[in-house]
Amino acid sequence: TLYKCSLILKWYQHRNTSERRYTVHCYIQSLVLTSLFLYSCILSLSLFSPSLSPGSKAVVEFSNGLYDIGSPVSAGPLQVLQLAEELRVALELQAGDEGRGTLRSQLPCSTAQTLLDWLEKGTVNLQSPPNNETYQERLERLEGDKESLVLQVSVLTEQVEAQGEKIRDLEVSLEEHHHKLVSTEEMLQQELLSRTSLETQKLDLMDEVSYLKLKLVSMEEEHGHMDGDDKQHKAEQALQQELRLLKTKVDELESEKSQYERKLKATKAEISELQQLLASKDAEIESLQSQLLSRGNMSNDSLDREEVYRRKLKDKYLELQRMKIGMESLLAANDEKV
Repeated sequence: TLYKCSLILKWYQHRNTSERRYTVHCYIQSLVLTSLFLYSCILSLSLFSPSLSPGSKAVVEFSNGLYDIGSPVSAGPLQVLQLAEELRVALELQAGDEGRGTLRSQLPCSTAQTLLDWLEKGTVNLQSPPNNETYQERLERLEGDKESLVLQVSVLTEQVEAQGEKIRDLEVSLEEHHHKLVSTEEMLQQELLSRTSLETQKLDLMDEVSYLKLKLVSMEEEHGHMDGDDKQHKAEQALQQELRLLKTKVDELESEKSQYERKLKATKAEISELQQLLASKDAEIESLQSQLLSRGNMSNDSLDREEVYRRKLKDKYLELQRMKIGMESLLAANDEKV
């Protein structure tokens, strides 16, 4: 074990300060103390026992100078960690401080000083945990906190997935209402075209009636000096009959106009209902956005999904605004034509 300590010391002297880690410090310290204790026990046995085991003889020979600790050796970081762990385990197997003190007194001063300098210059934290908490209790507490956090992340993930399902349902409903709004706008355009056509026909008929009235007056003036009341009477009857036909046609156009006006009012009412429905959907989407914004302590995957949902909601909100602007422009154009 002392020979392994020498290997660790040789490795330590050839390493940079940046490579001295917390684990290596602890293992080397335990290994040195264990080696000291074992060395003291074996020396005590060599004084009272006539026969020694091969391992004990090897240690005695080592103490008599058969092994040259100062010889050049080469040890890697993994070997140093293994040697330090073996020293720690050997020290833990020893009982009492007397044997450890004996081992410590028999350790060469240069070796002990080198090990102490190395351990003191490291970043080993030997302070006990706060509130007299053992490392096992702290580990169990951290495991419990980890499980609690995993459970919270799972619950938040399920909530985000549920919110995503609800958002998808709202998107489908919004798409359906969008198609319905488009069809209603097309119907409104057709109604406006029909009404414009009827207005044009009405104006044409009114012009024709005015022309016929002027023609009748001119005919009366032409036939004012003519004898023959029969011809004048027949002409008047023909004109009156033509006027009655024109009046009937105008009445039909008026009835069609009133019918189209009723349809236009119904279309406006339907558009108003769609606007209210879109406003409610918009409010619901904004509430979902606020719920998603209030979420905290989520995992990276949950945050990515939340960002995707926010972009989709933003696109849908912009689409709703464009639809509202188009609807308002249509209603304004309709009011101007009325």
